[in-house]
Amino acid sequence: MAMNPNELFYAGYNPYQRRYNGHNEYWFMGALNAEKQAEEEEQEDAKKGIIELSMPLCCEGCIMKVHKKLKTLDGVASVECNQLKQKVIVKGDANPEAVLKKARKINKRADFWKETE
Repeated sequence: MAMNPNELFYAGYNPYQRRYNGHNEYWFMGALNAEKQAEEEEQEDAKKGIIELSMPLCCEGCIMKVHKKLKTLDGVASVECNQLKQKVIVKGDANPEAVLKKARKINKRADFWKETE
């Protein structure tokens, strides 16, 4: 009777398969899929707490005004402004709708940042 190399060396365990625990169920997937999924989950975790806004920023005065007003909101840890991209990044656990509402009080053309692929 011929034995599979995995059975011989790993007692039936395949080191190239990963077990995925989903909602009330689990299944096996290949190592590449498991690594890709782990990377996607890390990216989603990194994105939590980051609000990206598109706002016209024409000068240093606009940047200072945006920074000063958004920093006063509850839950805002930091505010970063990029004048070249016309982008504002708000970090913290603030409510995105409240941040957008405050940004629209500063400039009515403020909106959530839309990623273009």
